[in-house]
Amino acid sequence: MKNTASKLTLIASMLALAFAFAAPVARAADDDAAKAEKKKKKMEADLKKYDKNANGKIDADEDAVRKSDMAKAKAEKDAKKNK
Repeated sequence: MKNTASKLTLIASMLALAFAFAAPVARAADDDAAKAEKKKKKMEADLKKYDKNANGKIDADEDAVRKSDMAKAKAEKDAKKNK
């Protein structure tokens, strides 16, 4: 009986460890998918806003405008934060 109880305890412990490690991994995969979707939407919005010649990509001059807008928005956010 002792041998069977030891085996059951070992199996239960292994299952508990497996579930303990599986939950964070599953959550991380969900987070990665959400971040990728958010990034894709941001890139599409940037393309729509800054692609002035409608060639489907952000050229150097368009990227300069985008970066300028980002810097301006960051400065405004920082100024508001420091009030």
